[in-house]
Amino acid sequence: MKNLSYFKDENQIQKAISNSFLSIRKKNKLTQEKLAEILDVSVEHISRIENCRYTCSITIIIKMCSIFNLSLNDFFGIENNESESELDKFFKELPIEKRDAIYQFCKEIENSLK
Repeated sequence: MKNLSYFKDENQIQKAISNSFLSIRKKNKLTQEKLAEILDVSVEHISRIENCRYTCSITIIIKMCSIFNLSLNDFFGIENNESESELDKFFKELPIEKRDAIYQFCKEIENSLK
């Protein structure tokens, strides 16, 4: 996808959201239950989104992007012409548990230097 004009109707938007939820969840090796817990929604809500029976608010999408360190372009699979650093690519490809562990390790180092 090059831009949002790719979406011709609500069904295509709903399908893109569904695909993104499923892809992000699987990439991070999360169950629907764990993702629901992280996003503070019901498991049924996640299931309905992933099965294209329900869409979600922009608030949930933004929360998901924030938690998983994604831009909206990343979430919707929109190509960006800006080059990404190797470090950015490395962190984006890590499962969330490993990102959290690295973050906690860095925080410990930062605290020890104070």
